[in-house]
Amino acid sequence: MSDKNGSSIVNVGDYVVIQRQKYSKLHKITKKCKVSLGKDQVELDIVVGKPVWTTYKMEIKSKKLFKLVECDCAESLAEQLIRDVSSGMDNRNIYDDGNSQLLSKDEIVGLRDSGLSGPEIVGHLIGNSKTFHNKTEYAQEKYLLKKEKKYFEYVTIRRPTLRLVTQIMFKQDPAKIMWLRMDTISQITTMVGIHSHGTYLLYDSGCLGLPAASMLNYIGENGHVINIHPGTLPQKEAIQAMNFSESHLSRMMTVNIHKLLCNVHGDTSNKCQESNSVGDLSKLAHFSDENLPKVDENHGSVTSEERAKICQNGRKCSDDQSTGEEVDNKKRKLEDGGTNLAKRPRWELEMDRAACLLRTRKADGLVVVAREHPVNIVTSLLPLVAASRPVVVYSAVREPLLDLYMHLKSRGDVVGLRLTETWLRMHQVLPDRTHPDMLMDGGGGYLLVGTAVEGRRC
Repeated sequence: MSDKNGSSIVNVGDYVVIQRQKYSKLHKITKKCKVSLGKDQVELDIVVGKPVWTTYKMEIKSKKLFKLVECDCAESLAEQLIRDVSSGMDNRNIYDDGNSQLLSKDEIVGLRDSGLSGPEIVGHLIGNSKTFHNKTEYAQEKYLLKKEKKYFEYVTIRRPTLRLVTQIMFKQDPAKIMWLRMDTISQITTMVGIHSHGTYLLYDSGCLGLPAASMLNYIGENGHVINIHPGTLPQKEAIQAMNFSESHLSRMMTVNIHKLLCNVHGDTSNKCQESNSVGDLSKLAHFSDENLPKVDENHGSVTSEERAKICQNGRKCSDDQSTGEEVDNKKRKLEDGGTNLAKRPRWELEMDRAACLLRTRKADGLVVVAREHPVNIVTSLLPLVAASRPVVVYSAVREPLLDLYMHLKSRGDVVGLRLTETWLRMHQVLPDRTHPDMLMDGGGGYLLVGTAVEGRRC
């Protein structure tokens, strides 16, 4: 989304949030695109070039196909129809016998197919109801709000935010994001102490890129997020939905965990190559910090210019980091017609950038959101975390974190361990009708938080 005169403009290729009353949907804008809202198809051509937070009215174009017309505001069905309607004193004489509505189902469907608007259809329903005028004002409003969910004619185009993206993905399928709610993500970013110029390690094994999007959202110009994944390609749905610019996306390096550890440790043995199998995390235990290059613990003094010299073009480290043998091997590959540096794949360039960065400075925090058992993962990545820096591990269930808790206790290099459960209950807040929601989520997962220190490592 580009800014024009201080307002965000919707362009082709951008992701937007389409809000229809309380229903929200994430959608990518394309040329001549349509979106499904329930059983209705809506054309979105008009939103291109218009600012976000613009409200549109759905006007029927053909059967179940609507076009959008820009309008000033959305009008509530209940406010339009309840003004001149009389109401009863109580509902004691009203019985739900199924015969209170005189219109049949086919007749109601025919009203909509004929091109009538939502208020007109609901007006016919009210006029053909035997009991509506005898209901109390509160019962009438409740009935109209229920009908409004089905016949609401207004949509609002919104800019995707971290809260909206998280809520939409959670409502669609919470299992795909490991039941990560917005309150859990806020706790993770708070506990890891994320700041704009820090360097953070993130291990994500299947949450649609939601943890990476949340951390990248807070990273500034001199900050970095090293997004570590176990497979061949990471999940990036949430990252793409946030409409980050190319310069902002360049602050994140996406690497495979096996290749990163081999690169940082300088291990080219067969044992390391064997552990590169996708999804096999049981062989990570052989990585330790014994052969890890020593870095300056006062990494806050490293400027962006110095870091650029260290990791120039995402490939070359400083002269004291590269051995003569490595330089000879590179020259030999080029002389033998090997891979040209300019044609190297992007993942390999990001791998070298991340390895050079971790050889120069240790990370300011570690976040692990793993579907697998986290013991080997955390043990392998802990040597890359600076002392007095937070370590946060999330799991949808408690037992793996209990095992990790006992393991870190025995190591002695992580202190202040706390295992907590995230819990949230939503409330309805209305005049004289404020109460907790009757239905709520069973749980938001568990967090294990600690602080890395220099100590005994087993």
